Amino acid sequence: MTIGDYKLAEENGWPLMRSERGFGKLAIFLAAFSAAMATWCFTIGGFVSNYLTATPGTFALLGGSLLGILLVTLATLPMCSKYGIDSVVASRAQLGTRGSYVSLFLVYASTMGWNVILFIYKGRAIAELLVTFGIMDRKYWNLCVAVVGVLAVFVVLDLIRKGPEYVRSRGPIIAIIVAVMSMVVLGLLVMRVGVHGVLDAVAVAPYGTAAGNWASALEVLIAVNLSWWPYIGTIVRTSPSARQSLWPVVVGFGLGVGIGSLVGLYTGLVVKDSGGDPTSFLVDQGGVIIGMIMLGFLLIANVGTAMMGIYASSLAVRQLPKADRLSWKWTIFLVSLPAMVVVGFFAGSAESFFSIFLAFLGVAFAPLCGIQIADWFVLRRQRFDVLSLYLPGRSSKYFYVAGLNPVGFAAFAAGIGTYIYLLDPVTYVYRTPFQYTTASFPAAISAGVVYILGTLLFLAPRRSGGYGSMRSTRAVAPQAADTPAPATLTTTE
Repeated sequence: MTIGDYKLAEENGWPLMRSERGFGKLAIFLAAFSAAMATWCFTIGGFVSNYLTATPGTFALLGGSLLGILLVTLATLPMCSKYGIDSVVASRAQLGTRGSYVSLFLVYASTMGWNVILFIYKGRAIAELLVTFGIMDRKYWNLCVAVVGVLAVFVVLDLIRKGPEYVRSRGPIIAIIVAVMSMVVLGLLVMRVGVHGVLDAVAVAPYGTAAGNWASALEVLIAVNLSWWPYIGTIVRTSPSARQSLWPVVVGFGLGVGIGSLVGLYTGLVVKDSGGDPTSFLVDQGGVIIGMIMLGFLLIANVGTAMMGIYASSLAVRQLPKADRLSWKWTIFLVSLPAMVVVGFFAGSAESFFSIFLAFLGVAFAPLCGIQIADWFVLRRQRFDVLSLYLPGRSSKYFYVAGLNPVGFAAFAAGIGTYIYLLDPVTYVYRTPFQYTTASFPAAISAGVVYILGTLLFLAPRRSGGYGSMRSTRAVAPQAADTPAPATLTTTE
C-alpha cells in the first residue's frame, strides 16, 4: 500500500486529502453528539447541583459548555480541518516532534479516564437495577459492577474492531437513541416531582458567595468541554472545510453536554444523595416499566462515547515509533487494557476520582489550547509546514532542541501554575479572582502570552521552529523547504 491509502491514513493519523474526507455537516454533528451524550452527563449535572439551583444551574450548564467548546474549537478545528490531521499531530508545531508525546499522554489519560467513568457508572446502574428487581442480592453489588464494566469494554472493542469508519457510522445511530431516551428520563423525573419540586429545590453544598458558586459551576462545564480536544481533531479531519464543521461541532459537543446534563442537575437537586444519577429514584417511583426503560437506556448509553474515546486514544498511540506495526485490533485491545484493570478492581473510587479528574482536564488542556490559539492565529498566521509535522529528527522544522520546544513547555508550565493558583485541583478550593474569571481562561491566556513572548524573544531570532520567516509565512508552501512532499501531504486551503 502507498502512503495515500485511505485506510492506512485513517488508522495511523496521516493527513487526509480533501477528496478522502467525506463527512458533511450532518455527519459531523451526529458524530459529535454521539460522543457528548452519555451517562457521564448525570454526574456533571449532579456536580453543578452542589452550587446552583435549577434555573441558574440550567444557564450555567449551557453557558459553561459553550465557553469551553469555544476555547477548544479555536485551538483544534482550524488546523485539523485544514490539513486533515488530528490534534496530537497538530501539537508537534508547538511542543516539538518529541514534545508532542506529552499531548499524546494527555489524550490517552483523558479519553481513558472518561471511559473508566462511563464503564463504572454503567456497571453501578445495572447492578442497582438488578438489586431493585430482586434478581441479585446486594452483597454481590461490587462484583456485578466490576463484571458489567469489563464486559462493556469488550462489547465496545467488538464494535470498533472493524475500523474507524465503523465507529463513525454506528455512533450517530446510538446518539439518536440515547437522545430520545434522555428526554424520556427527563420527562419521567419532572412527572414524579413536579415542576415546582425542581424549581424550589436548593443547592446541595454551595459556597457563601453567589460569584463563587457561578464560577465553580461554569468551570466544571468548561473543563469538561476542554476534554474534547482529542475528539474534535479526530472528527473534523474527515471534513473538507473548517467552516462546514464549526457549528456541528459547537452544537454537537457543546450543547450536547449542556442539555444532557440537565437530568443530572435536576436529579441532584431533588434527590440529595443521588449525585445526579436518576436510576434508583425513578425505579423506586415508577416500578418495573420505568425500570425497563432505564435498563434499555443504560445498555445503549455510553457506547458511542466509549467508541470515540478508544478510537481517539488508539489513533494517538499509533503516532509512537513502530506502534503502527501493530494491527488495529491489537492496538485497541492494548489501549483499553488499563481501563479494564481500573474498572475491574477500583470501581468503588469513582466519586473521589471524578472531581480530581475534572480539574485535571482544565489543568492540562486549558494551557495547551492557549498555546495553540496563540501560535495558529498570531505567530504562524494559520499555516503549518505539514511535511515537517511527520518528518523525524532534525529534518523537521519542529525539532527545536532534541525534539522539544523549550518555549512551549515554559508556556505550558505557566498555564498550569496559573490554574493551580486559582483553583486547587484536589480540594476544589479557589482563590481570588477565580470567582470572576474561572480558572481555565486565565490559564489559557497566560500560556498564550508566555508562548508569544518566548517565541519572539528566543525562537524567531534563531529561526527555530520555522519562525524565522514569519513575515512571509503566507507565501510558504506547506512542505519542508528541501524535501518534496507526497501528494497527500500538500493539502492547502
